[in-house]
Amino acid sequence: MNIKDIFKENKVRFSIICISIIIEILCATGVTYLMTPAFNYIKQNNLQAFLVFVILSASFQFLDTVLRAVNVVLYNQQIQDCFHKIRNNISKHFIDTNEKNIAEIQNDLNSNMEQLNSKYATPLLVLIRRALTIVFSIGILITFHWSLVVLTLILSIIGLYVPKAFENLTSAATFTVTQKNKNLFDTIEKWARGLDELRRYGSFNRYEDAIKKSTLSLKNATIEDCFWGNMATAVTSFISLIGIVLLLVLSMYLYATGKIVFGAVITSGIFANQIMSAITYIAESLNEIKSSRKIRQKINKLQQPLNIQKIRKLSDNIIDQIKISKLQVSFNNGRNIKYPDILINKGDKVLLTGNSGTGKTTLFKVLLNQITPKEGKVIYKDTTGKIFEPNPEEIGYIAQDNILFPDTIENNITMFKTSLDKKVNKIIEKVKLVADVDKFPDGVKTIVDLDKENLSGGQKQKVILARAEIHDSQLLLIDEGTSAIDSGATKRIIKELLKSDQTIIMIAHNFSKDLISLFDKRINLNEGAN
Repeated sequence: MNIKDIFKENKVRFSIICISIIIEILCATGVTYLMTPAFNYIKQNNLQAFLVFVILSASFQFLDTVLRAVNVVLYNQQIQDCFHKIRNNISKHFIDTNEKNIAEIQNDLNSNMEQLNSKYATPLLVLIRRALTIVFSIGILITFHWSLVVLTLILSIIGLYVPKAFENLTSAATFTVTQKNKNLFDTIEKWARGLDELRRYGSFNRYEDAIKKSTLSLKNATIEDCFWGNMATAVTSFISLIGIVLLLVLSMYLYATGKIVFGAVITSGIFANQIMSAITYIAESLNEIKSSRKIRQKINKLQQPLNIQKIRKLSDNIIDQIKISKLQVSFNNGRNIKYPDILINKGDKVLLTGNSGTGKTTLFKVLLNQITPKEGKVIYKDTTGKIFEPNPEEIGYIAQDNILFPDTIENNITMFKTSLDKKVNKIIEKVKLVADVDKFPDGVKTIVDLDKENLSGGQKQKVILARAEIHDSQLLLIDEGTSAIDSGATKRIIKELLKSDQTIIMIAHNFSKDLISLFDKRINLNEGAN
């Protein structure tokens, strides 16, 4: 993110903001400049003329206040629109890269955006305002005497050089804060999953210790970031104080030698304070902007288009046969799973059973190309006997975890594809969801409340089954898809599912003999695990 990106977000609005800021600072400068004749008239005991210039100055002050408020609102709109675009780009990056680290996603979409706002967007506005203040103030001072301008420029250069000395320190400190914040999110996510277990075994203190450790790291990083930022500001403020004194001394000398009028002495002092204050703010803003460099580099990198070759939808290829040959999967912990040779033909209804740890879900992940086997292969053949690689996105998959979204039941089934809306009623009847939906006043338009859990475990599984069915994939993999549904409904659902032309492979435990008999074949993996 840079000023060019902010400008491109809404060029017309940004141009209006710039013009309005120029007028705002001109008004602020005019407030001080009008004090020169005002003080001259008060010295001459001309109260009427003094009041005229005071009223004019107050009018400029009012206009300055109004414009400042308007500019802040417009600028915030510009920045938030820009952030919205950035978040969309980063979200697309996470989708393309299949990012699953929740802490990383939260950090990039929330914490880093906050840092970008406080360390770049806000200081940038301050920088523009204060730079214009110096330019216009110097323009006024040159009408008083050239020496005031020369001294101001010298002090400005010295004051603006200070952030350079702190640039690397502040940049590193700010980036460390974002990393420690990400680590805290990561710690909370990993430990919060097992809070019930920690309570059950009286080990809740371990959770508190882990959070305290991560929080302490974040606190220390934040303190260090604050220290170096304030150190740079303190040094700049000290230089600013010296500058104000020097400019006041110079203006008094010029008045004593008759080179400027009395009013110019007072307004020179005010301008000196404004200029040196502006230098302090500019130095601080530059320091903050430079400290955000690493964050901006990371955000820019996340927005770059990825060279990912999109998998073409292979609608012409029909999965006629699946052959699993000498398949073996190994894990980093030394666990090793060997599978028997398996042959599945188009339309087969296969029940996959076996004890826990025999690799049933792992086999599904191999079929979905989420895990690369150590040895062996899975061969897909079409109706002509040609080997091909199917698009994993065309394979229906019902996982053990029910992934639902805070939207309508209908949209959770169609996955937001309105073209499928007309099929919803038929599909929910097939998966025996009609009676459940009828309990809700809004039917399929009922919003799924993930906080209040307005759907039971069985109802959620029926929604997931309906989702898989309505998208009508050639191959459907079901991993414990009816475990939360009562036995009677499970049997009716299984019967309906198995009537289709789909090739279905289903993982299940403790099915009755009646249910097992509904399948064409049963594959037991107990003997295939090492």
